[in-house]
Amino acid sequence: MKFLGTLIITMSTLIVTSHAQITQVNTMEEVFSYFTEADSSTLGVFDIDMVLLQTEDPAFQMANMALHRQVAKKVMQELPSEKREISLTLMTTKSGSVLVDAKTPKYLRQLSERKIPTIALTANLTGSFPGIANLESWKVDRLSQVDIDFSVSAPYDKEIVFSTLPSFRGNYSVYVKGALFANGPTVSKGDVLVAFFEETGFYPSNVIFIDDREDNLKSVAEALEKLDKQIQFHGLLYAGAKNYPSVIISEQEFQKKWEQVVLESKKID
Repeated sequence: MKFLGTLIITMSTLIVTSHAQITQVNTMEEVFSYFTEADSSTLGVFDIDMVLLQTEDPAFQMANMALHRQVAKKVMQELPSEKREISLTLMTTKSGSVLVDAKTPKYLRQLSERKIPTIALTANLTGSFPGIANLESWKVDRLSQVDIDFSVSAPYDKEIVFSTLPSFRGNYSVYVKGALFANGPTVSKGDVLVAFFEETGFYPSNVIFIDDREDNLKSVAEALEKLDKQIQFHGLLYAGAKNYPSVIISEQEFQKKWEQVVLESKKID
């Protein structure tokens, strides 16, 4: 699970292979310090939820999820994995979005000015959703509202539908306006990133990937190793969302919000 998984974060650097390592970082200032020596041969890859954006609703922010983690676990454990993905999507679509770190747009503009290519890489679902005609367009628009536009710094400018990868809910992984959408639980972030490289012919010398889940970082490290293109990988395990100044809510309010989402998810195919 995306959000619950962020509650367990490794506290040390983990060497994955001779070409890859994972390091925990706590602020966006730390994240962008890893780009000090980067150039156009480096690709910066940014997860969206809990790294760039989070929902405005404090019930689905990290501070309250950490405080009420047992409630969240109990509410969600009854759902099959595909319904959990729908629940997580509902959590992000039922209210507005805010930046996890207000300085992020400025830092991303600095990378663009230095001609360092960047993209977003998210597990977010694609296609239609109740009240939303197209989830990927909706998410790109949410980024635009906080002055983040990966299309200006992405290494490829055409849309891609990855129809050779497994589908979920009748939809495929897609790439649009500088953002890669893995589309739920059936395709790993590593697999969709490699598919992007193979489809576009763009192979960076270095990849710096920022995500709030270690399993996503490992999936990219392992996929790049199998690709055998000698791509150096540095994964940054971002813990910044836990420091966001959230409004703390009661256990009862928290449980009510989560139960509402679970109930609604059961009605969505």
